[in-house]
Amino acid sequence: MIQMMLMFFKIGFISFGGGWAIVGIIKDEVVNAGFLTLEQFNEAVSVAQMTPGPVSVNVATYVGYSSYGLLGAIMNTVCLVMPSVIIFNIVLLILKKIKVDRKKLLSALKMGTVLMLTYTLIGLTNTVINRAEYMTFIISGISFLLFMFTKIDPIFVILGSAFLGAFVFA
Repeated sequence: MIQMMLMFFKIGFISFGGGWAIVGIIKDEVVNAGFLTLEQFNEAVSVAQMTPGPVSVNVATYVGYSSYGLLGAIMNTVCLVMPSVIIFNIVLLILKKIKVDRKKLLSALKMGTVLMLTYTLIGLTNTVINRAEYMTFIISGISFLLFMFTKIDPIFVILGSAFLGAFVFA
């Protein structure tokens, strides 16, 4: 259990950009360490999407629970979140002492987040892809383009994607 806790503590230190940005890293670590198979990890992500909260925290909780019960779930969650609390407090202290160009800092963090999300996307699509999943990618691509290049309210894009998906897969 200590190995698993240290793994999630390490992931917590290298993660930023939200839950989905580190799911790919969690997948590599958990599957390579043998805590879950790739199929079990995909199930964990599915369950994590259905439960409230950040998907990375939910996956960490799921992995801990499936390996060591309630104690494992609690410890994984704490180990994943604790580095963010530590880093936040250190950065807060540093920002009080020195002047930082916030625009440049945010720009750098955004680029890192985009790279981590891309890594996650590629890692999750390496599983078996069938014809239905191609349609999912097409719908996702159209939704992405609408988000990026139009001023359509995101809720309408999400609802439109849901209706299109229901129509295509029904």
